[in-house]
Amino acid sequence: MPSIFTRQPFKALYITFFFASLPIRLALVALYFIPPWLRQHPKWTFHNAIGTYLFKLFFSFCSTIHYPPPRTLEPGKEKERFIVLNPAKEDLYRGVLDDKETKPAKIGGVWYPRLFEKGKDEGNWVILHFHGGAYVMGGCRPMEGGWGPEILAKKMNGLAFLPQYRLTSHPESRFPAALQDAVTSYSYLLQLGFPASKIIFSGDSGGGNLALALLRYVGEHENVLPYPYACFGWSPWLNLNIGPEAVNDHRNERTDYIPWSLVEWSLGTFKPKEMEYSNPYLSPLGNEFATRVPIFVHSGTAEVLVDDHSDFVRRMKGIEGNRVELLQTENAQHDIFAAGPVMGFVKEANEAMDAAKLFLEDDRK
Repeated sequence: MPSIFTRQPFKALYITFFFASLPIRLALVALYFIPPWLRQHPKWTFHNAIGTYLFKLFFSFCSTIHYPPPRTLEPGKEKERFIVLNPAKEDLYRGVLDDKETKPAKIGGVWYPRLFEKGKDEGNWVILHFHGGAYVMGGCRPMEGGWGPEILAKKMNGLAFLPQYRLTSHPESRFPAALQDAVTSYSYLLQLGFPASKIIFSGDSGGGNLALALLRYVGEHENVLPYPYACFGWSPWLNLNIGPEAVNDHRNERTDYIPWSLVEWSLGTFKPKEMEYSNPYLSPLGNEFATRVPIFVHSGTAEVLVDDHSDFVRRMKGIEGNRVELLQTENAQHDIFAAGPVMGFVKEANEAMDAAKLFLEDDRK
């Protein structure tokens, strides 16, 4: 059920009140969090506490008014690294991607930390990273989701490519639009000359859901697309078959910044009516699968998705032939891979990326 604030004239009234009261609210919150015992977690710094509050405020505001991020194929300040992709060969969009209404489309993308150079980079690692945002928010531009992927690419002496996959906050972009765009992006990297053995699927939050959906699709269509070398999930969203109690009543609700309104917005726009949220392509948890691809999952012990991460990894490990590893960062909120600078968890996010790199090195020995 959409919020009453998303209807006119309540939407305009809510926005006006929000911004009018914002300076006073922030000043009071800053004062409130000065004493350590008043922070959301007893071991958090002031930075941790205020960062979590600001992110939760931001996501609550955007998901209450259903504000869609701008969607354009025009480059911004990153113009020297921005490219536009046409859909891949029609034959690559099979099965669940062969939809009567939702068709492959032209999308944008950004390279990190620099543009790919033909004849120079094909032998290096390339990370195909999908940004977070619950399929309704986020983006591939530097200010939207570029911090973590750029750091990870540098640590691995490679590159990262972030596609601007379609979000369901825009019309005609429900499932399988984002997964179609993921296939378009993977095909693009293969066409550039990167061997699949040098490609890593990666995604944070909702993007982690998309990375696993792409891995599942490749596994079911190995005769069409090759397996990548590995898959990284940074606080991946694993269970879309949930209700408000999964967020509002979780023991970590106070220490995380994900509001139920964001989840509700996504669930109301993402899937076709005839599809259930328990579908394997929507909810990896409970639909674990065999794969030859090593999977690294990172989680924070103070986030509301931490139990899903533990359950998924345990179940995936129970399948013969799978290699799956879970790293948990103590007292960290959701998705510090993307939000580390805002949350005050830069050091911990870097340590998680170092662990992912070591995971790959161990696998190659």
